[in-house]
Amino acid sequence: MQGIRPTLSLLALAAMLAVPTLAVPGPATAVTPAVGIVAHRALYKVSLERASSSSEIIDVRGRMGFEWRDDCDGWAIEQRYLMSFSRASGDGYEVTSKYTTWEAKSGDAYRFIVERERGGGAERIAGRAIMPLPLGSGDGKATFTEPQSEQILLSADTLMPTEHTLRLIAEAQQGKRFFRATVFDGSEVEPGSLVSAVIGAARSDPPPIEHPALTGSYWPMRLAFFKPGHAESQPDFEMSVDLLANGIARRMLLDYGDIRVAMTLDRLETLDTKAC
Repeated sequence: MQGIRPTLSLLALAAMLAVPTLAVPGPATAVTPAVGIVAHRALYKVSLERASSSSEIIDVRGRMGFEWRDDCDGWAIEQRYLMSFSRASGDGYEVTSKYTTWEAKSGDAYRFIVERERGGGAERIAGRAIMPLPLGSGDGKATFTEPQSEQILLSADTLMPTEHTLRLIAEAQQGKRFFRATVFDGSEVEPGSLVSAVIGAARSDPPPIEHPALTGSYWPMRLAFFKPGHAESQPDFEMSVDLLANGIARRMLLDYGDIRVAMTLDRLETLDTKAC
């Protein structure tokens, strides 16, 4: 099984299809208006959806907490998860992660801290990224301060995670079926990755839990994440998400090839907008 990424601002975060008929995206344009986005705190139940016969993993359990706050001139995201993996051999391991970011609503500035542990080993990644305005007008850069100082060029078409989520919602509202973008989230010391999305027709199934913020239709989306420089190869992993227009994800399914891990909404709390 491939490594679990902490992305989920489509999540990210986030977070997280190779469709040959998709067009190559043009330059990014002005920042997408965040109309109707609901600041919220959500808790998801993590479980194993499916495992192939060749997989060493026979069970996955855990929780994932996700918080999206309106911070006046920016978006503040915090994601935490704990996942326990059980092997057929009888042993197993745990993966924990904390992902904290702040992204300017203008889309030109981004700060990130990623902390994760697996089997006693710990990793921390921190830094910031900037893109020139208007978006798409030139290359940007990511400056990592941990695990070591390093700068990486970000191509002019790069989007930050929340801006990417807002554009996905905007594309869905316009009835578009496909959307491709290069997205930088800071979860690895590398440039932005291609994210290719297929957007399904709006649905209005009963929500997993009762809450006023879950009323209305949602769009089922399938996203494929590709390693930088490997857009023509198989995706690093794929993810399905049922996304509402207010930014709340009802359910997610992470597909790592040999296993599929489901994240189902278990609790939801809407948050007051900060006085600015």
